[in-house]
Amino acid sequence: MTPEQKLAALFAAEAPPRRDYAFEVRVAERVARRRAWLAVAAMLPWLVVSGIVLWALNPLLETLARDLALLITPVAFVAVPGAVAGGTGLWLIGLLQRRVRVAATPK
Repeated sequence: MTPEQKLAALFAAEAPPRRDYAFEVRVAERVARRRAWLAVAAMLPWLVVSGIVLWALNPLLETLARDLALLITPVAFVAVPGAVAGGTGLWLIGLLQRRVRVAATPK
């Protein structure tokens, strides 16, 4: 075997893989990071505009919140226990249906 053949055999045995997964991961990470920053940059004007609008509406919202607090307090005493009872009932119905389904499966 000639030295050139030996060298060619050595290089063939140590051939790099067809795909470099570490490089692909790094590129995918950079692409994802760039897309995330672009998404943040796209949301920035909306954040500024909404902040200005809320700042301008602050006096109106404070007055509205004060007036609604007198109305919402009695409604909350009725709605919250009703919502808790309804949610508990729905949860119990789902639990019962799962148990019936498990008991009905043949063994």
